[in-house]
Amino acid sequence: MNPVIVIKNDSDLEHLLGELQGAPYIAVDTESNGFYAYFERVCLIQISVLDQDYVLDPLAVEGLAGLKEILGDPAIEKVLHAASNDVVGLRRDFDLEISNLFDTAIAAKLLGYSQLGLARILDQHFSVSLNKKWQRYDWGRRPLSPEQIDYARLDTHYLIELRHRLAAELVEKGLWDAAVEAFEKACHQEVPAKDFRVDSFIHIQGARALDPVGKRILKALYLFREMEARRRNRAPFRVLSNEAMLRLALARPTSLAEFVKIKGIPRPFHNARAAGALLELIRRSVDQLDGARSNP
Repeated sequence: MNPVIVIKNDSDLEHLLGELQGAPYIAVDTESNGFYAYFERVCLIQISVLDQDYVLDPLAVEGLAGLKEILGDPAIEKVLHAASNDVVGLRRDFDLEISNLFDTAIAAKLLGYSQLGLARILDQHFSVSLNKKWQRYDWGRRPLSPEQIDYARLDTHYLIELRHRLAAELVEKGLWDAAVEAFEKACHQEVPAKDFRVDSFIHIQGARALDPVGKRILKALYLFREMEARRRNRAPFRVLSNEAMLRLALARPTSLAEFVKIKGIPRPFHNARAAGALLELIRRSVDQLDGARSNP
């Protein structure tokens, strides 16, 4: 296995584009920060050709316009595993479209594989164990360690050889045409709208069992969390978990001392100012419903 080449400036990127232009197959994967950020973005792009692995840092280069021609070239087959999130992320963040896709997860599903995770399939075919330590890492953080780079490169290192093995099985079993149709459909995955609906609070586990006051509090907390997540660019559950909001809706604390005793309240809310904002929100929710009851 050749040492991975990290693309971290525009000069590196120009060299990479030159190497990719004549490749018949390119394996591609991405790493994002969606587990941590409200506004998810692609933070790493892994690319492999037959004899070399690259890890491209899109946060370090000026732009990726030069990659558009490569990924859109129908003469170059792009090999991805479970491509939908990658297709969406590349289109959303860099206006990059993928044509001529081979999705190894789709191929494995058509072939009747019971487990479609890349780690499991690589273990079956190559006796390779992927370290899951970095699966939920915040890939927007820098610098990246050598261990993280090595983890990332393995997501594409075996994909081209895996593609050849699965393609042979698809042809042998008469499934090639069905696979091509599914691959083409996957290329056109739409970028989903970030659609927040405050009434969706009711789908939180335990919400329907709350009394009217509790539901009003939970709805207010749900809206607060959304606004705070956007402001801080953090995943909503990292601002305040569903479980913590439900406990607040049940306990209805009226003081800082009561508030900090609620299990699961993050430390940033333990100071008087931050806790005060939520205590006031809870108080208003109770008062508003009491007022509505007294004024039919």
